[in-house]
Amino acid sequence: MIERFDHAVIGVPDLAEAMDAFRRLGFEVAVGGRHPSLGTRNAIVRFGLDYLEILAVEHPDTARARGAFGADLVSFLEQDSGLAGFVLAGTGLEKEASGLRGLGMEVEGPFEMDRIHARGGRLKWHLLVPGSSPWRKPWPYLIDWITAENELLAWDPPGGHACGVESVAAIDLAVEDIDDGIAVYERAFGMRPRDGRPLPGAASRHYRLPGFRLGVHQPAGSGAVASELERRGPGPFRLVLTSGDLAGTARTLARNRVPYQESGGGIDIGPEAAAGARLRITPS
Repeated sequence: MIERFDHAVIGVPDLAEAMDAFRRLGFEVAVGGRHPSLGTRNAIVRFGLDYLEILAVEHPDTARARGAFGADLVSFLEQDSGLAGFVLAGTGLEKEASGLRGLGMEVEGPFEMDRIHARGGRLKWHLLVPGSSPWRKPWPYLIDWITAENELLAWDPPGGHACGVESVAAIDLAVEDIDDGIAVYERAFGMRPRDGRPLPGAASRHYRLPGFRLGVHQPAGSGAVASELERRGPGPFRLVLTSGDLAGTARTLARNRVPYQESGGGIDIGPEAAAGARLRITPS
């Protein structure tokens, strides 16, 4: 059963450079560790159990040997950076796996993965991947943590973020056919649609988990969703974060000379300032 949002993945070609970019945004960025089976290395921006993962490929040959799961990430980072995927957490993911297969989708897992923490610990989980890989898709991959939640927070404590950001509130996805997205979230995952505003120039469908909204958006004319779909194809379009002090967030960005725009009661940060990711920050 899917229970909550876990994390968003921001794929980057240069991990140190991306960490510096997020520190300029006012985030506390912690060194994460390595995924031996995938040849990747990461950094973590943690809020609570929800977090941002900044992910880079350290050993391309190891990643490619992992099949599409690694090769697609290498291919993405050879030409782009930014929101690459996102993860929902739950337990007993067999029902979701069965639901995806009922849609005719290939499913890998659940299989075990681990991360060797920079301080020497080992974090473990089971992963379920819809399709051939999780990267740049309009659906998540699913995680069932083996490591207990209190241990996760002990290894990667929530940061004291100068920008005031407290949580991940939403993710917006660009899709070519909204009916395909509806099938995954409603028929395979058993989620129910909820009220939500459509993005400009798009037909939208919204779903909710505790403290989190997921939006599926198909272009219905010109606009940012259509432009994103044309440039990058289907997949994560925008990440929405919450701040307990939006004025303080703006001051931090201005002090660090980060370009941003204020609109509709929130702050928009473009991909050029956030390692290729499009961010919106709204009041908590």
